[in-house]
Amino acid sequence: MEDIKTIAETKKCVLIIDKAQPIGIIANTASVLSITLGKQIEGIVSHDVYDKQGDKHLGITQMPIPVLGASDDKIKEIRHKLLSLDLEELVMVDFSNIAQQSKTYDNYEKVMLMTEENDIRYIGIGICGDKKVINKATGNLSLIR
Repeated sequence: MEDIKTIAETKKCVLIIDKAQPIGIIANTASVLSITLGKQIEGIVSHDVYDKQGDKHLGITQMPIPVLGASDDKIKEIRHKLLSLDLEELVMVDFSNIAQQSKTYDNYEKVMLMTEENDIRYIGIGICGDKKVINKATGNLSLIR
């Protein structure tokens, strides 16, 4: 396992979210994507820390994770481009209209099995991989404000 300092020097994580969504959907999407990235990227969450009184504060990510805005079409374009590169170390999680509208994970799974990829609208993606690749794919996007 690489240590987080090495990872932070060579890798980059970003969230790209449909900037046309209401703020609540943007926040929820960022949360969903971040939880999954945290599970997939070993070592991204650091050790617990303690304050002067000895109270524990659970570890947080040591990497900045910018939240960038794009249109749903641009998100799909970036997703397809990164997948076409067939990069072994790329981690990508998506959050779609189908996931957002599903009441249960079983429902989400069933609907996805019946849906053509072209019919999926991505509300957001979380990506982590080689810093140069991520910068090239997302360099023209702005932070969501």
